[in-house]
Amino acid sequence: MSARVLTLRLNVQEGGLLLEALAELPFKTVFELIGKLNQQANELFAPGCAQHERQRFVLTEAELALTIKALGNMPYHRVHELLADLHQQIQAQPDDRHSSPAAKAYAGI
Repeated sequence: MSARVLTLRLNVQEGGLLLEALAELPFKTVFELIGKLNQQANELFAPGCAQHERQRFVLTEAELALTIKALGNMPYHRVHELLADLHQQIQAQPDDRHSSPAAKAYAGI
């Protein structure tokens, strides 16, 4: 079974907050994800692009779990709006009968 892929819409500020949160976790657990997010951001936010507009980022279920864990370690006042928005985006993802049951747990952030 392949990993479930989720699409999230983030702007530059929200992406920066994700990277800041991930940077607080052990490097060996986050370096690939940080690289992936940076690569996507470089492709999506070309020079001249409105950085406040949201773009589509693609993460696996495991990467999203790690991201949420990292955000959970940040001060509430800095991340509560982003977590609420991610909650809505996750709930809006199409159901995939082949995804793991753990996917449903993310909706209850």
